[in-house]
Amino acid sequence: MIILLGLLIAFILLLIFARPATRQCRWRERRGAEESQWHCAYCGAQTGGAPGRPPDFCLRDQGPPLG
Repeated sequence: MIILLGLLIAFILLLIFARPATRQCRWRERRGAEESQWHCAYCGAQTGGAPGRPPDFCLRDQGPPLG
């Protein structure tokens, strides 16, 4: 009974904390002076952002990067 309860709690936590929008994304950071450039190793998307904070969503369907 305890094992089933533990599995149920683990499944619920997985549903709460899993982020399907970035499940495949593997963000790599290129640091700059004030802003970092983020590059996804999985889909090739690129974006700028704060140092140390990768994007919270996948940019795969945004089209080619600008710039």
